[in-house]
Amino acid sequence: MRRASIFGLVALVLAPLFTCAHAATCPARTTDKLEVRGSTLCLFLDDTTSSRRQLLHTWVERSAHIVADYYGRFPAPLVVLRLSSMEGRGVGGGRTTNDSGLVIQVSVGREATSAGLSDDWVLVHEMVHLALPEVGRRHNWLAEGLATYVEGIARAQFGNREIADVWAEYRHSMPMGLPREGEGGMDQTPTWGRTYWGGALYCLQAEVAIREQTSNRLGLQTALRAILEQTGGYGSDRDIDEVVRIGDAATGTRVLEDLYRQIKNTPQVPNLDLLWRQLGVPQDPKTQPFDDHAPLAAVRIAITAARES
Repeated sequence: MRRASIFGLVALVLAPLFTCAHAATCPARTTDKLEVRGSTLCLFLDDTTSSRRQLLHTWVERSAHIVADYYGRFPAPLVVLRLSSMEGRGVGGGRTTNDSGLVIQVSVGREATSAGLSDDWVLVHEMVHLALPEVGRRHNWLAEGLATYVEGIARAQFGNREIADVWAEYRHSMPMGLPREGEGGMDQTPTWGRTYWGGALYCLQAEVAIREQTSNRLGLQTALRAILEQTGGYGSDRDIDEVVRIGDAATGTRVLEDLYRQIKNTPQVPNLDLLWRQLGVPQDPKTQPFDDHAPLAAVRIAITAARES
């Protein structure tokens, strides 16, 4: 199965892939190799000028450290990154595959700057995919929802993204994950909104519930670290029921399993306005203050707080 980022609908020119998931070294034609927290990142660059290489190295290393800090380690021992050039200054399409070893493909603007890449979310999103095992196309909402949710949280914890910006995006975008009239449960409705933001909403609801049930000692991050450690991540195939059981065992709750049972075949419409009030998230977090006296304000603060890896 192939997973694409939000911009994955933009077609990429697929170069030949190299089998390397279980290899000790990078493929022979690797342009560069980076080591991050004991993992090897094999880079294929189509522009090897000194300035371009340094720019991309910094971006890749920072993104990898963001993900490694969130999970306690980088989620794959070896991964190939194919970084292709495109017109413009931004980061375009991204795709993570496990067909012939773990491969991330991303297109980067030829005029991209250090500041622009520092604000990028695409590569972090793709690297997060490495931490969840293959759960099947029917459950792609979990893969994409996790990557969408974790990207913001991980970057905020690392200090790479403003906390207010993360909550502003969640408040604005989570409603796109709610079911529309005639739609079914999460396993039955593979639309863009339900896949990305419906999946992210599942993560947020699970995060809050885990923290409520553990007196804010543990969160979704604890569950996801356990899932990575016990499954090995995207290089393996696992049943979704096993995945949520592993996560729940790590937190001593049944949050992931119970919430999945509620939403998999039945559309659910949680009261988002109530959730934002309880968390103390204002209508416009970029211009309005958070309510630190709200019932779940401590939960909100803990979610994005920097923590030791």
